[in-house]
Formats: sequence, structure tokens, C-alpha cells
Amino acid sequence: LDDKTDIIDGEEVLTYKNNSPDRLDFVYFHLYNNAQTKGSYLENLYKNNNLKVKFGKYGSQGLGTVVSSISINGTALKTELDNTILKVFLPTPLGVGQSVTFKISFKTYFDSGTIRNRMKLFNAWGYKHYDVVHWYPRISVYDRKQGWDTDQHMDHEFYGDFGSYDVAFTLPNQYITEATGTLTNPDEVMPAELRAKLDIKNFKSKPWNEKPSVVVAPNGTTKTWRYFAKDVHDFPLTTDPTYRIGEAEWDGIKCYSYVQEPHAAHWQNAAEYTAKVIRINSEDFGRYMYPKITVADAQDGMEYPMLTLDGGFDPDYRDLIAHEVSHNWFFGMVGSNETYRAALDEGFTQFLTSWTYQKIDGKQRI
Repeated sequence: LDDKTDIIDGEEVLTYKNNSPDRLDFVYFHLYNNAQTKGSYLENLYKNNNLKVKFGKYGSQGLGTVVSSISINGTALKTELDNTILKVFLPTPLGVGQSVTFKISFKTYFDSGTIRNRMKLFNAWGYKHYDVVHWYPRISVYDRKQGWDTDQHMDHEFYGDFGSYDVAFTLPNQYITEATGTLTNPDEVMPAELRAKLDIKNFKSKPWNEKPSVVVAPNGTTKTWRYFAKDVHDFPLTTDPTYRIGEAEWDGIKCYSYVQEPHAAHWQNAAEYTAKVIRINSEDFGRYMYPKITVADAQDGMEYPMLTLDGGFDPDYRDLIAHEVSHNWFFGMVGSNETYRAALDEGFTQFLTSWTYQKIDGKQRI
């Protein structure tokens, strides 16, 4: 990620196995970030609802996620792009139980505009904060009910295929990063000395919204953060030089909070509160099966496997944390189609929110 241009330059290697009973002659990828560009179906929806549409410098040029090449064994593949859906034709049919490996080069552009975008870039006291979500070509689901999921992204929820992710993400050295999965090179990017300096307890008396201190000064170098995640259907990151870290645990599950330093005084209990949500949902609805969960101070409310974007402060943020973390049951581990079965997404999660909140704080919202 180049924080001067706000462009991600990516290489993706995807091994895909055909677990269906059908022969596949082509596959589909989602390019979600194309929904916020000029000429998109979503722009048309906004206009038909008499909503103002404005684009930034990249969106006005139609630049969301651009796939520059996709190949198998060095052979370039024929593609057809329809806004947020990329159809990729296979050189030979993929039989039942067979696998194929795609190599993809792409760029994804951060931008501003009036069309809602969960992939956010905003100013954090003079620094840049990035929510790196829906940022890579994401293979569509081929399921027994509807075949290929080719729904255009129209500002609704998501549906993803499960897999394992091995991700290396390079940024300027001052950024503090968190993502889905387990950090596999902490000694390089988060050694014990740095982790101690970033601990949330160091900032418990920090005045709200006071300018952050400099813990890691930019020096013109980069860091590469490496994560591994197994059996997840998406891979997001969030990164911010002002992030400070809280930590708790329940039954071996690590619970983290990543908070912007100027908000740290009112996020002191975020990790512990998250651990309570994990405990109650695990005991009452089914074991949380991932090794960790993170709540991040990101001016948003959105769920991803092992990572949620949140905002606010204690105690107002408690039901938001409960809600976003609880998404990791049906949205996360079950992997329901959020677009087709909305009741299993926001509906069931809102029930979980009320259930866990009442058990922790009682029936009246604090």
C-alpha cells in the first residue's frame, strides 16, 4: 500500500478446488470496489433515488479494482468484466475434485465520494487511517441452490467462499496493522519492546481527542505484515499509526482492541468486554472456533472474520461491539448468504446482540 498515492498494488495466487458435482467451464470473481466508480450500477441506483453522486479522482476515472492480468500456468485467460463481476474462462474444463491455480495482478484504489464505501481512508490527526476491506479479486461462491453467485454489489452485504489465506502486506514503517488471522512474523513488525510501548494502559489518562504521541516515527522504510488464516471467507486489514493495543483472553481465545490513541482513555475495557461476548455466545450458541477476535476503533460498524470495525466509547459502544462480534457466528463461521438470507445475518445477529448485552449489562442499555 502506497500511502502517497493511496493505491494497493497486489499479486494474488489462488488455488481453487472444484468441490461441486459439476464440471466448470468458467469462474467468477467479485471486484466490490468497482461499485463506487463512475458508470457503475450503484451510481445509477443512487441517481434513480435522487441522491447526490460525487466521485474522487480515481472513481471519476472508473478506477476501483483493476485486474491487469490473470493466468494459469503462464497462459493469459479470457475475461469479461461487468462492473463488479469478472467472468474468467478456463482453458480446459475443471472437473469434479480437480484444482487449478490462478495468478492475478491487480490494483485497488482508495478514494472519496458520496457513494457508501466500507473501504475507508480518513484523516487521523494528520495521519492516514486505512480500512483495507474488499480489496482483492474475491472468488465467487458456487453453491447447490443458485450456482454461481453473480449478484452485482449494490451496497448490500456479502457472500464468500471458505479458504485459507497466507497474506503479506507491505506498508510504510509507521503503520500499526491488524487483520484477520494470526500474525506470523511478530518479531519483525511487533517485537515485545514495541508492543509494550503501544499498550493501551499507557494511555489511560490521555485527554479525549488530544493529538497522539509519536511511538513509531516514519523513516522512509517499509514493514511487511504476514498473516495466516484458515477456514475464513474474507480477509480484511485495518492500519493506522495511532493505533494502541488492548488484550484479554477467554479459554485460549485472544481478544484484542486496537484504538486510536486519542480515544484510548475510553477504550480501556474494550478487549475485556469482547472476551465476555465471546464467552456468552460460545456457551449459549456454539463454540467460537477462531483463535482470536479484534475490535478496532475505525469510525464504523462492520464485521469480518476475526476482525470488527467499531467506533464510539465506553459505555455507548458496548452494544455495537456485541453486535459486530456476534456476526462471527452466522456470517462468519456458518457463512450464510447475507444477501439471500438476511434474517440469518442482521436479524439473528440483532437477537444475539440483545442476548449477550442483557447477560453482561442487564436489560436496560447503559
